[in-house]
Amino acid sequence: MNRGQTEAIRVLAVIPGSKDDINSMIFSRRQVQSLLEKGIDVRTFYLYDRSSIKALKQERKELGKLIREFKPMIIHSHYGTITALFCAFSSSLPLVITFQGSDLNKTSSDGFLRDLMGRFFSHVAALKASRLICVSNKLKEKFHLNKSKASVVPIGININEFQPVSKTEARSYLNWNQQEKIILFNANNPKIKRLDMAEETLELLKKTIPNARLEVLSGYVDPDKIPMLLNASDCLLLCSDSEGSPMIIKEALACNLPIVGIDVGDVVERIQGLDNCVIAEKDSVALANAIEPILKNNSRTEGRIRLIKDQLTEEDIAERIKQIYMSILN
Repeated sequence: MNRGQTEAIRVLAVIPGSKDDINSMIFSRRQVQSLLEKGIDVRTFYLYDRSSIKALKQERKELGKLIREFKPMIIHSHYGTITALFCAFSSSLPLVITFQGSDLNKTSSDGFLRDLMGRFFSHVAALKASRLICVSNKLKEKFHLNKSKASVVPIGININEFQPVSKTEARSYLNWNQQEKIILFNANNPKIKRLDMAEETLELLKKTIPNARLEVLSGYVDPDKIPMLLNASDCLLLCSDSEGSPMIIKEALACNLPIVGIDVGDVVERIQGLDNCVIAEKDSVALANAIEPILKNNSRTEGRIRLIKDQLTEEDIAERIKQIYMSILN
């Protein structure tokens, strides 16, 4: 295949979850859209029922029907564990697997056996894959036998959707108090994200900054609201036990929001050296000491420039994935 023939590339994307839940695996869905805009012909198969062998057999029939109709050249599994294993044993087509974090990292909230089996399935599927995509270097290091097949490609950010807005305007939109010092914290998995540590950090901060407040994102949050939440905050805090390449970090960078994080996932790579962004020890005292001057200075950062320089926009990432597809077909 010639490099210019991208319009001929047909890829079947397999995404875990329900087709109707538009917020499930939203970043994978957005990546599919960015690939379509690059001229790749992508169809999506949603692997909804993974509850039993019987259910997976039925899903395999549906996948086989779509493969016969669409005739893809590549299957791209947008997650490891059962999703990747399902793809690996459902077709002999070249397989690309994107590993996103909890499919390779220990995830204690899943329960010991489920967590262990999920990671085992990821590594078995990797043996059958043509290429592996890891969203951070630390995930790539999880592989030994298959490291030569792995590329580090984070998920990209739509910089038109995530862009700086004045804090005053964003707070007016959200009906937030203009005087509060607000720390944004993503707690969609409170145990892994360490909500307990974030709350301890806030209590320490309130001794010197009484109007400090923790804005906790837990449960369902309208994705369209996230840019305003970032722009309305004074700082983002991340202190998770494990991460792949946390999207909230890149979203914050796109909005020039200061960040205090720990050495987890690719956080150091994303924010190190930026003004008003700090890598701290994984300790509530250290985190509070790092956040305090940011709240007092009332400054932003230049994360958006870094994000663009590091080629982490959706368009940049789609181009890199397109090149992976082409290398397989060539």
